[in-house]
Amino acid sequence: MSDDEEGLSVKVTLLGNSGVGKTCIIKRYTDNEFDPQTVPTPGASYSQKIVIINNKSITLDVWDTAGQEQYRSLGRHFYKDSFIVCLVYDITNRESFEDLKTWYNDLKEYGEKNVITAVVGNKSDCYEEEVIKEEEGRKYAEEINSKYFLVSAKEGDNIELLFNTLAQDFMGPEFTEKMRETIHEKGLEEEKNIKVKKEEIKKKKKKKCC
Repeated sequence: MSDDEEGLSVKVTLLGNSGVGKTCIIKRYTDNEFDPQTVPTPGASYSQKIVIINNKSITLDVWDTAGQEQYRSLGRHFYKDSFIVCLVYDITNRESFEDLKTWYNDLKEYGEKNVITAVVGNKSDCYEEEVIKEEEGRKYAEEINSKYFLVSAKEGDNIELLFNTLAQDFMGPEFTEKMRETIHEKGLEEEKNIKVKKEEIKKKKKKKCC
């Protein structure tokens, strides 16, 4: 997170298997466009959008991560400093929903301590082919203390609501306090690491002198 003259900015990361529609969700949100020929994201990419929350400007840096197995470990690098994370699945694909547990466990292990999460069921326009009912998605979201959204990147349903709600939560007083705690803890940890490195350098110098 950063705070400058133009306002706040926050890193938003979308996680999920390849083909669930992460790229299409971002494209719909930032450009209000939908491309059915979208190809899998190699590695990661990001887009920006500025929104006004409580009369304050906030820039959402939205990161699109690759869902293919060979790129999955790379996604962990994008968890750092990401305080909003969307766990995306395809309502017509059971595997993409089951794999959310793996994505969430990775987030818990490698991500920030305090992070706003949303479980996002995409392709609501394909309701005739759905294999994951909304109730099941909501139940999992409740289990991990997350919000739940049923969206359609194709039709644009609930896309604005998704990002605006998460931005609103980020700007809320409760999360702001958590942010201060996180930044403070990071500062203490960094200070500790610096002290350890200085001690190691001193020991090395003493050994050379002897």
